[in-house]
Amino acid sequence: MPNENNVQDRLDQAMSGGTPQINPDEQRRYLGTFRERVALVIPVGEVSNDAAIKQAQQLLEQHSNYSVLINGNLDSAFQSPYLKLASELHTKFTLKNNTDYGTAADQAGIVIAASNAINVESIEFQAPAPKPEESPKSAHQSFWQRLFHH
Repeated sequence: MPNENNVQDRLDQAMSGGTPQINPDEQRRYLGTFRERVALVIPVGEVSNDAAIKQAQQLLEQHSNYSVLINGNLDSAFQSPYLKLASELHTKFTLKNNTDYGTAADQAGIVIAASNAINVESIEFQAPAPKPEESPKSAHQSFWQRLFHH
């Protein structure tokens, strides 16, 4: 009997599309890898941000065993800086061309991941807040303030 069940399981598997995936939604979100392996996710809307490229570079310099997963559905101009970075740092990279990986601004454009679980708490790229530009003091002072405070 165990052989009949095993054969039936294999037939069911083949009819449903092959080997079942563990957490398929999570793998689609992180370009084919699991959340627990991800060190950084750069959304499509931020891939051209210089701060994102710099953060990716720093992370890869600190962890030579990490690899770069690149959403292959992105325009090559967006992929190029990360391909160049991976090449310069001799880092493994993979272009992920599955149609499940979208190009909406909030979807993963670049994922930096380890080959095993690292469980990083905060993985989403956060663009640094723009620094407020300081204007000269005299522009904020009234005529009377400037007249009596000099």
